[in-house]
Amino acid sequence: MGIRKRLGLKNPLCLALDLSERRQGMALLQELGPLCGMVKCGPVPFLSWGGEFLEICEQLELSVFLDLKWHDIPNTILETLSRLPSPAIRMVTLHAQGGAAMIAAARRSLDDSGPNPPALIAVTLLTHLTEEEVRDMGYRSREDGVARLGSVALSSGADGLVMSPGELSRSRELWGQEPFFVTPGIRPEGRPTGAGDDQLNAQSPQNALASGSDLLVVGRPIIAAVDPKQATLSLLAGINKQTQEPSRHKGVTS
Repeated sequence: MGIRKRLGLKNPLCLALDLSERRQGMALLQELGPLCGMVKCGPVPFLSWGGEFLEICEQLELSVFLDLKWHDIPNTILETLSRLPSPAIRMVTLHAQGGAAMIAAARRSLDDSGPNPPALIAVTLLTHLTEEEVRDMGYRSREDGVARLGSVALSSGADGLVMSPGELSRSRELWGQEPFFVTPGIRPEGRPTGAGDDQLNAQSPQNALASGSDLLVVGRPIIAAVDPKQATLSLLAGINKQTQEPSRHKGVTS
């Protein structure tokens, strides 16, 4: 069964609730979670109110993207992924820089969990990294880093990759339509990144979808909005219009 069919997401919007404040986070999760295809639980909410986060998602039948970006020795990763705390968790992340053996261990652990395991997604280069920082890490460019890390991850058992919107088109050219691509750094059209916004490689949801993204991870444009529900509905309206076009993965080779 293909990864998209396994996940069965109703839309490609993932709500990122990176909030330590429990009451605010729970209220937004209950109000906005049912509108979205998936909800993301990163380290901030997981350590602050993660038990309640997962309980609410189980009650509302929401799919959870557990974004803890593991990076450790293979045995630790294998043991960690055999102990996922909730059936609502449908996607997990680890760092592609952990290497082939670590990713393969994660694949084995998830496959042993049952017939419909969570998706395994490998983080390539974090979206805040500048070209200069990427070169300091030994890559010629962001595209080069994503290509090299992505190749290791996908050949070792990952279902997909996390990358910034700018690397999507080239990645679809390299790997076709099979991998599941997750894209943070999403900012609505016409909304500039403000002071303190560390998403240096941001693009609009429409551009990301057209370039081949499967899941748009959106946090601050929703949770910092005057009306978070209206911000969510506005994003969904644009997404629905985009996904109804005949071919949204431009330049994709099968």
